[in-house]
Amino acid sequence: MDINDLMDEILQQSTSEGHFTLDELLHYSSSHSPTGIGVSKEKGQTFFLIFSGGEPDGAMFVDTMGTLFGDSAVLRLTGREEFELFPVTPPIVDALVSRCRVFDKSHLKKNGRFDIPTVGTPARQRIGVLCLIVRDGRTPLAGAHVAIRKGKLVMTSDVTDSGGKVSFRLLNGRYMCVVSDRIGERTRCIIEFHEPQVEKYVDIGGTEDEFR
Repeated sequence: MDINDLMDEILQQSTSEGHFTLDELLHYSSSHSPTGIGVSKEKGQTFFLIFSGGEPDGAMFVDTMGTLFGDSAVLRLTGREEFELFPVTPPIVDALVSRCRVFDKSHLKKNGRFDIPTVGTPARQRIGVLCLIVRDGRTPLAGAHVAIRKGKLVMTSDVTDSGGKVSFRLLNGRYMCVVSDRIGERTRCIIEFHEPQVEKYVDIGGTEDEFR
């Protein structure tokens, strides 16, 4: 079951509370403290904003290329979307938020209005796949925790497989990659990618080399 089917199944058990622009939805949530899901669908793209007690704690963006979660999803909002709000029980909302938490809510709310930062240049506002292969010298580093950061914000993170490999779907741009294991932080480096798919080696000895 894909994410749209899962969300449709959840929403079929609820009744709409109305339609809102993004600004209206944020103002409504701040005054009525709903727990539920706001849905916007248009032109093959679907946004889900997940509210817990009025706070926009989770977000998902779905299109034909796949799904973005959390802060990466919020960065795809334009402010022109129209949302339909559905009340959803707290246990379901909590389970969803655990997979798509929004850490930096300033993307959504600033002085009560919509505001998002620009990542890179407009020509580079594309979703790409960043594949990292973490190694210690020539040995792949399995089980390493890799976090992708932008400033103080952790955009996404995952653990390397047996080949030291981990992949992320992100907006093209410039990020900080932080690699940790049981010992602690092993290395950090700047990663830039502006193509649909990029692979890079990250050596915990401090070097990184790109290849395709």
